[in-house]
Amino acid sequence: MSIKEKLSKAKESTWLSEQFTYEERLTAKYIAQISTAIQRQRKIKGYTQKELANKLGVSQVMVSRWENGEENFTIATLVKISTALGIKLYNPLDKSNYLIIQENFGDSKVSENVVKYNSEST
Repeated sequence: MSIKEKLSKAKESTWLSEQFTYEERLTAKYIAQISTAIQRQRKIKGYTQKELANKLGVSQVMVSRWENGEENFTIATLVKISTALGIKLYNPLDKSNYLIIQENFGDSKVSENVVKYNSEST
């Protein structure tokens, strides 16, 4: 069952804790963060969706889908997007630098390691 299908069938008060697995919640969160970053940086650069699409060799519809969180990203796609928009990518599995982020998902507290490497500070 897709995330959209689960959302449409979700109960109003307990949908997050009962209908989605931890991995699904985390995936949705990261896609939303990446989508927001793409849209924000595109606007900062002054590109239209069509202009960014042309730079990347994709359709304007695909850029819209990325920005609306309707499309999952491959690493290759993220590298292309980040290069075109001047966004630095971080390796989330690199344990040399970390930042603990805690999120409250319903009744359970979720802790995750998020790596943030800044080459200028090392």
